[in-house]
Amino acid sequence: MKMLASLSDIPEFKRPNVYIDNKEDLLRKINRIVSDGHKKLQIVTDFDHTLTRHNMDNGSTVLTSYGMFRECPSVPKDYKDEEIRLAEKYKPIEVDHLMSTEEKTKHMIDWYKAGHKLLEGMKFPKAELEQVSESMKECFRIGVKELIKWSEVHQVPVLVFSAGLGECVVSALKAANLLLPHVKVVSNFLDFDDTGSIIGVKGDVIHTHNKNETAIKNTEYYKMVKERNNVLLMGDNIGDAKMAEGMEHCDVIIKIGFLGRNTDGNLQNYIKTFDIVLVNDHTMDVANSILKCVL
Repeated sequence: MKMLASLSDIPEFKRPNVYIDNKEDLLRKINRIVSDGHKKLQIVTDFDHTLTRHNMDNGSTVLTSYGMFRECPSVPKDYKDEEIRLAEKYKPIEVDHLMSTEEKTKHMIDWYKAGHKLLEGMKFPKAELEQVSESMKECFRIGVKELIKWSEVHQVPVLVFSAGLGECVVSALKAANLLLPHVKVVSNFLDFDDTGSIIGVKGDVIHTHNKNETAIKNTEYYKMVKERNNVLLMGDNIGDAKMAEGMEHCDVIIKIGFLGRNTDGNLQNYIKTFDIVLVNDHTMDVANSILKCVL
């Protein structure tokens, strides 16, 4: 193993869209992870606009997991219209840099409850979702496959912790051949009645501002990582920075934030929250550069 003398040892950190507030602390964290090795490491990541890009090169916005469901042809038009209306109402609140987390949380709960209420009574179009997922393969960030491959080779568990729709997250990962045995998904999975109609969401609703409260201790993933005290964490929302707080045994957490919406207004908040902020970046280059240091 080779300890870093300076962050400048990693060329990717020199890019103009990379922001680091406390370089000394980040260097300490990286060297701790390097020193402890891959057997003490785990990766925790959001899905929407984290593993996937915010936008494609032509400027089109990449579908979220809920957006994937909306694109299924058999989904009723009234659902699609109302889901879009809810997103237009609540998405600006989610990225508002002036609103407190407490106030945002109230709105996020309202959004998710309303969205899940819309789903009740509908049939789940599994075959159609698989077709939509095929179109999502090109929407993953450049370097995601390399990150998953590295983690597979070195047996580093990966948790995809999503406030989205679990079936859609799983389907997209499968289509891209990213849902390997060491990759686990914790998300909002649908509940069905005996006729196959949606009756709601299993368990407590996961939204963008309660991931720190959502227990993962009883999941298969927690059993995999209870001896792993170092975390590489990635998300695109301020709330994602708290994804590892449900695991008290974690000592070192390197937090990477992907900022792709309301960048001017949110930059300072992101810099205060994440160790590394990447503005309008569609790659996994920075994360992969850190992992390459871990032998």
